[in-house]
Amino acid sequence: MITQPIPQLEDQLATPDVQEKPHVHLPGLPDLRPVRQESRTAGTRTPNSALVGLQLLVGYEWLLAGGDKLLLGNFPTQLGGLLNTLVSSGHLADFFSVILRGLVVPNATLFGYLIEWGETLAGLGLVTAGLVALLRPLAGRSLSGRSAKLFAYGDRFLERLAPLAAIGAGLLGLSYFFLDGLPAPWFVPNIAFGGSIDSGLFFAAASVVLIVSQFVQRQPGR
Repeated sequence: MITQPIPQLEDQLATPDVQEKPHVHLPGLPDLRPVRQESRTAGTRTPNSALVGLQLLVGYEWLLAGGDKLLLGNFPTQLGGLLNTLVSSGHLADFFSVILRGLVVPNATLFGYLIEWGETLAGLGLVTAGLVALLRPLAGRSLSGRSAKLFAYGDRFLERLAPLAAIGAGLLGLSYFFLDGLPAPWFVPNIAFGGSIDSGLFFAAASVVLIVSQFVQRQPGR
């Protein structure tokens, strides 16, 4: 009788050598191997339709404003006279009149080019980013390979460009609000037939909403 333990035998009994059988796929039968689920790519994220609609509306407004100035052809040369008329009217805020007299009016031609191109590029950036966001789910389902990579690259670029365009649009809207003489954005009984929120203030507030939404969507887990 064997009374002494055999270490080699006990090790083999304790830890049996179990080898994983290779997977054999028989012809004519479905492949039953588990398929690893890949994470969703950035190109398949569903956009917020309301925010995209607001972005398209704001972008189209600034695209029209800048395009009209470019088509006019001589807006930069006319800006100085327009600003002098506004400053002499006396309905602008004092600090804004000082800025116009000291900085903008002496360099009216330069600011004219900056305004018309700033409006056009801000509008074009917002509209393009909004359209790409709408096409994102469709592109995620239909594109593959190199075309999918190019779309994803352009989508990421526009996602970074859209907040900058919204910031520019917000500053432009705020400047027009000051040029309109800071009209009151609340109830004014003595202008019953003309009371409305100023368009410059409205588009500046809309730009703030777009900027905040862009940064919120970039937060992890969203």
